[in-house]
Amino acid sequence: MDRKVMSLFLSLSLMLLLAGCAGKSVSSSSGDQSGQAKTESIQPDAIKTVPQERSFDGPSGSVPSNRSLEPGATSNTSALGDVLFDYDRFQIRKDAMPLLDANAGWLRANAGKTVLIEGHCDERGTAAYNLVLGEKRARAAKQYLQDLGVPVSQLQITSYGEARPICKQQNEDCYQQNRRAHFVAK
Repeated sequence: MDRKVMSLFLSLSLMLLLAGCAGKSVSSSSGDQSGQAKTESIQPDAIKTVPQERSFDGPSGSVPSNRSLEPGATSNTSALGDVLFDYDRFQIRKDAMPLLDANAGWLRANAGKTVLIEGHCDERGTAAYNLVLGEKRARAAKQYLQDLGVPVSQLQITSYGEARPICKQQNEDCYQQNRRAHFVAK
């Protein structure tokens, strides 16, 4: 009887260990030449420490009007808009392209300014996974701006993952607001 209990315990432990180690993968909506969908796996290769959480002093469920949340930042960032992302994705959405085009115009007109592009995620997923996904979102926004002629010297990126939500309710509208690339002019 003890052997059966021990065997069952070991089997369950092994299953839990394997299930906990399974990685997430993100499917890209873009296809290859044959029309097949590509799948890209996001792995937390260079994990940074999770920064302190920002306090959100606006009404619950609302998105701040792109105010700079960095201490000491003095630039008016109301001209720069946040880019939203789909769940578990880092590809630039079609509805974000006009906003990024406007951001690129502002950056070209303000050549002396640099912009920090912050990658953010909703609370679903592990902290490590969300840091990597946030970085990929920031990189995607940066690459789009570079493709529009914004010099790389004006663009910096960082990821906060899920650590700095602007909305703390647990519903899809709130999650959507947290899946973003936020622009902070310096």
